[in-house]
Amino acid sequence: MKSMQYCREIFRSPVTVIRNLYHFRHILYQMVLREVKGRFVGSVGGLFWHFIHPILMVLIYLFVFVYIFKLRVGTGGGTGASAVYLMAGIFPWVIMADGLSRGTSALIENANLIQKTYFPTEILTAKAVIAPFLNFGIALLLLAAFKIAVDGFWGILLILPFILLLQVFFTLGIAFFFAAFSVFFRDVLQVVQIIVSIWVYVTPIFYQSSMLPAWAVNIMYINPLFPFTSIYHSLFIDGTVGPWRMVGLSLAWTGTFYLLGSFIFLKLKAEFADWL
Repeated sequence: MKSMQYCREIFRSPVTVIRNLYHFRHILYQMVLREVKGRFVGSVGGLFWHFIHPILMVLIYLFVFVYIFKLRVGTGGGTGASAVYLMAGIFPWVIMADGLSRGTSALIENANLIQKTYFPTEILTAKAVIAPFLNFGIALLLLAAFKIAVDGFWGILLILPFILLLQVFFTLGIAFFFAAFSVFFRDVLQVVQIIVSIWVYVTPIFYQSSMLPAWAVNIMYINPLFPFTSIYHSLFIDGTVGPWRMVGLSLAWTGTFYLLGSFIFLKLKAEFADWL
């Protein structure tokens, strides 16, 4: 009976989180807006920095990996295709990494708010995860507009919203998991930074998976981020979703992390105010 109760709680948790976020959507919207504006408050450039940050970052990576390490995509691929390949991997990665880092520390950074006010604390992690989609998502949309205008990849309009939505729930699940444990073990914040630093290099973002030996490619399938980067690269390079097994893997990883993260978060949230 107890195992059945746990099963019901596990599968009920994701629905509960969505219901809470929807019920308090106006608060979530204001928090996300404040998070985005807060990054550039008081600066002369204002929203201009939304564009200059990803542009400068991409220029540095292009110089290092395309012009120094001579990354080439596809047979006879030129620097243009290589640049698109890098941007198609970097932009989603930055969104995920920034959301995971900020989402993990969101509860600790808002300790006073949690102690003094009663509201669903998952809003704090959710707004930290969603905000980077507005900060860096602009660059991804510009890249999509470029590929549609130049190569006529109209399928991007259908596939990109779907994969971005998957990425939101994927990142939310991981952030919920680490945010919950960071309340009790502050070392989790440092662990997440280490994971993020390593994860970017063990994922085919700056290189192609075809450059790896067969055994490394097989291991890559246990990397939760691998199917996402594969879909983004296929989308912006070929204009297709790519191998359907990657879609299945991305769905499986998203469902697993969101299910587990929601359950752990809701199970521990009653203790947050006492430990913060």
